[in-house]
Amino acid sequence: MINKKRIVKFILLMLFLSLTSLFFTSCSSLFDSASKFRPYDLRGTWRNKDDYREEFTISYDGILTSYNADGSYSHHYIENWDNEKYNEKSYYELIIPNLPILGNMTFYFKSDNECEISYGSVSGITYYFEKVS
Repeated sequence: MINKKRIVKFILLMLFLSLTSLFFTSCSSLFDSASKFRPYDLRGTWRNKDDYREEFTISYDGILTSYNADGSYSHHYIENWDNEKYNEKSYYELIIPNLPILGNMTFYFKSDNECEISYGSVSGITYYFEKVS
């Protein structure tokens, strides 16, 4: 009878430890809210959520081409692309410096399909872009 009590206690203890470890394992994902991505995952076409005629593309070799609503476009090489493109990050900030009239153009990628763009000379205005391909 004493052995049966010990066996039952042991089984209950093991069940308790199993449930406790399961709880801690499932809750660990709650603390890692920011998903990580690589700058290389940003390749493709991005479109302005408010004006679909404005978009930009990022090529596999790190060239950003922006297309304006009036049909004009410009090419910019992403500095340090070869060194950074495979590093996982929870965000990625890209600054294209010294554009005429606009100043610095800042791309802030919150994920591999969400981007905010702001211009140095236009304070308080942010443009929101989403990845379409």
